[in-house]
Amino acid sequence: MNYPVNPYKLGAGHRPPYLAGRQTEKQEFLKLLDQEVILENFIITGLRGLGKTVLLDELKPYAVQKNWLWIGNDLSETVSVSENNLAIRIITDLSIITSRMSLHRGTYQKPGFTNETIELEDPVDYQFLLKLYENTPGLVSDKLKVVLDFVYEILPETNKKIIFAYDEAQNLSDNAGENEYPLSVLLDIFQSIQKKGIPFMLVFVGLPTLLPKLVDARTYSERMFRVVVLSSLNEEESKEAVLKPLHMTEYKVLPNDKRTSYL
Repeated sequence: MNYPVNPYKLGAGHRPPYLAGRQTEKQEFLKLLDQEVILENFIITGLRGLGKTVLLDELKPYAVQKNWLWIGNDLSETVSVSENNLAIRIITDLSIITSRMSLHRGTYQKPGFTNETIELEDPVDYQFLLKLYENTPGLVSDKLKVVLDFVYEILPETNKKIIFAYDEAQNLSDNAGENEYPLSVLLDIFQSIQKKGIPFMLVFVGLPTLLPKLVDARTYSERMFRVVVLSSLNEEESKEAVLKPLHMTEYKVLPNDKRTSYL
């Protein structure tokens, strides 16, 4: 017996065929994209299964349309092991953007009887940023501020805004027992560079445990973020979420093996 393919995507974090609702949350995010000086960052929170990750993915095109660069990742528990692990996470993510750039460091004349020269360029890749971080004196926060300042300076004028989007952000925390404070360092760094007018914005997605962690780490973090709490869809939105995917698909019998499938 042939069975049609399920038109719904029930896996964790998979974008559904039709994303119902969440217009209010999108509008809140769009307002933040127009900030000339970053006064507020963005948090999406709520219980599991409400579509936080899907909404995060949905926001990226809006940011790109407004000339924001977008980097990010899932924050695993290993990032909270040490401040240095946090630094490696940020440097790795930044290198995705900067590896397309290079710094001119002069010219080299070819050997022999020729006047030809070769332009010498250093790619601003992961190794470059890591070396800059390691060679900067001071604490982890001092080193990361230098790296972020440097990246801002080399970005082209048309793309000097970056969103750092981190899912599963509730995994990030301080570890006082080991004298490691990665969450506090992250908040301190972004508050500092934003006060300088550098348009780098944090977007956190996480469970409700995220907010108390932020406040415990830095009391001023309440003023750093605009928070949207996802709840269940209303009745009309729930109907759309169920019915729209059915209207968007049609049966087709594949010619090779005669299986019935949805397109």
